[in-house]
Amino acid sequence: MEYDAIIIGGGPAGYSTAIRLGQHHKKALMIEANKIGGECLNYGCIPSKAIIELADSLDYLKSLPGVSIDFSIDMKKWVEWKWDMINRLTSGVEKLCKSYGTDIVMGYGKIVNENSVTVNGETFNAKNLVIATGSSPVIIKGAESAYYNREILDIDHIPSTLLVVGGGYIGIELGTAFAKLGSKVTIIEMMPNILPGTDVELSRYVERKLKQLGVEIITGVSLEKMEKGKNYKARLSNQQEIEAEVALVTVGRKPNTQGFGLENLNLEMDGKFIKTDRRKRTSKENIYALGDVSGQPMLAHKAFYEASIVADNIAGINSVVDYRAIPFVIYSDPEISVVGEKTERYANFPLAANGRALGLNASQGVYRMYVDEMGVVKGAAFAAPRSSELISEITLAIEAGLSAEDVGLTIHPHPTLSEGVQEVAEAINGKSLHFKSSR
Repeated sequence: MEYDAIIIGGGPAGYSTAIRLGQHHKKALMIEANKIGGECLNYGCIPSKAIIELADSLDYLKSLPGVSIDFSIDMKKWVEWKWDMINRLTSGVEKLCKSYGTDIVMGYGKIVNENSVTVNGETFNAKNLVIATGSSPVIIKGAESAYYNREILDIDHIPSTLLVVGGGYIGIELGTAFAKLGSKVTIIEMMPNILPGTDVELSRYVERKLKQLGVEIITGVSLEKMEKGKNYKARLSNQQEIEAEVALVTVGRKPNTQGFGLENLNLEMDGKFIKTDRRKRTSKENIYALGDVSGQPMLAHKAFYEASIVADNIAGINSVVDYRAIPFVIYSDPEISVVGEKTERYANFPLAANGRALGLNASQGVYRMYVDEMGVVKGAAFAAPRSSELISEITLAIEAGLSAEDVGLTIHPHPTLSEGVQEVAEAINGKSLHFKSSR
C-alpha cells in the first residue's frame, strides 16, 4: 500500500505528527529505531523533571525553620520507578498512535528517495516523507567516558562529588538537583555567566540559590582534558584541575542528520539543520522536517505545535507556523520562564511580595511583563517557583492580543503564585495591589 506519509522518528515531533494525521483521516507509517517517545519521554524532559521534583521536595523540607529530617535514597529503586512511569507513558503514546490508524515499525529507516524508505529489509512507499529524527548530546572529544543526560538519569547512587561541564539549562537543572540530593557539585561554563542567552538579572537568582546549596561555579573556562580512573580528573583551560566521582557533560545538542539516508534527498540545509519554510516543507515539496532536526529552539512543545502544521498541510489545509509566543522554561531554582519579546515598556513585581511564595519559603525572584505603547501584552519573564505553570497565561494573552489591563482585571485565586501574574499586569499601569513600584 502507499501511505499518505512515512514519518521517520517516533519522538514528540514524529508521534504527534502521526496522531494529527490520524485526526485528519490520513494513513501514516511511523518508523522508530529506539523507543517510542524519543529523547524527551525516555531520557530527557520527563525523567529529568522527575529527579528535579524529588530534589525540590527534599530541599523544601530541609529549608523550613523548625524542620529536621533524616532521609535515605535508594536510587536503584528510584530508577526502577522512573522506567515504570516512562513505560506507562510511551505505551500510552503507542496505543494512541495505533488508535488513529498509524502503522509502527521498529527499526532503522533508510531513505531511498523522496517517496520510499526501507526498514528491516522491507521497502515502504508514501506520497510524503516527514523527517522527525530529533537531536543528540554533543560529545566532547576526550570525554566520551563521562556521563551524559541518559547515563546520569540511570545512575544507581548519589555521587559524593559531581563535576558538571556546561552551565546551560541542562547542566544547571541537573546540577541543582544533585546538589539538593547531597552531591558536592562544581559547574564549569566557558561563557562569562551561567545560563548563557538568559537575562543576567534572572540568572542571578539561580546563581544565588546554587551558592546557598554549596555549588562551586567556575565561568570563563573550558574543559581541556579529562581522564577516567577511580574518579574523573579534569584539567581546565586556566590549568585548574578538578577531581570528581562523576563527571556530567552538558554542552548542547546537535540535530540527527546522519544514518538514515538524508544524503539521498539533496535537501537544502540551514547550517546543521534541515531548512524548512513556514509550512515546515523542505526544499522538496513533499518532504517535511520538524522538531529538533529543523532548527532552534529545540523544544518538545515546539515540535508538538509544528506537527499540527505539517499534518494540516499534508491534509491539504494551508497552515503556517507563527513563533511569536513560544514559551521557554529552565527548571532551575527558581524556575525561569520566558515568552514573547522584550519591549521598552515593562513592569516588575517582586516574588517577595507574593504571600504564597513566602509560604513556600521562597522570596528570591521576579515577575516581569512587557507591553507595547498601547498596553498590549508582548512578553514576560518570570523567575519564580512553578513559573513553568504560570507562563502559559502570558502565552495566551500574546496570542489573543490581550492588554495588561485585561490580565489585571482577571480574578486570580488567593493565595496562589498566579496572583503574581495579575499583580505585574496591574503594575504596568502603576496599580499593583501589594507592591508600590518606584518606576
